[in-house]
Amino acid sequence: MAASDVRLPLDAGRCVLRTGLPADGPVLREWLRPHHDWHRWDGPYFPRPTDVEAEAFAARVATQAADDGQGLPPHRAVVADPVTDLLLGTVSWYWESEATQWARAGIVLYDPAVRGRGIGRAALAAWTDLLFARTDWVRLDLATWSGNHAMTAVAGALGFVEEARFRRARVVDGVRHDAVVHGVLREEWLRAE
Repeated sequence: MAASDVRLPLDAGRCVLRTGLPADGPVLREWLRPHHDWHRWDGPYFPRPTDVEAEAFAARVATQAADDGQGLPPHRAVVADPVTDLLLGTVSWYWESEATQWARAGIVLYDPAVRGRGIGRAALAAWTDLLFARTDWVRLDLATWSGNHAMTAVAGALGFVEEARFRRARVVDGVRHDAVVHGVLREEWLRAE
């Protein structure tokens, strides 16, 4: 498949990566409420979004274009159920250093009922495929914390290598944990396919 052909929507088997839809806004807004379990795993050391921030984020996701307007992949895509098309989570990327084209990826699955079924692994694999296919980036990484065992397991299973561990850098529920960064080089990713 030519790089220009790798676009959203993207069938990842256990899920579909796609752009946001207007119907995603209210669903995402509900998942962003502070009582949901996913907040305990995805950056629990950051403040939870305010109502205004959650509303703005949900609106951005629900109306995001398929490309960023500069020839790069969208900064975020919806992870959806392949049968119902219901929003399950999101994948994302951002610049760690735009000057060196160092990008960092992320994923969050909101509904605890869908975790542990290979959906996160399928979504992150498809997202990594898309990011490398649509860019000339040399590397991609993701950051998490040592208490997020599911994320570190998925990263390792996909061939991301632990590249950095900042000991006791994150505080979750009053307990110190390590910040962890996993990365994969383009040639490693392509060789593993």
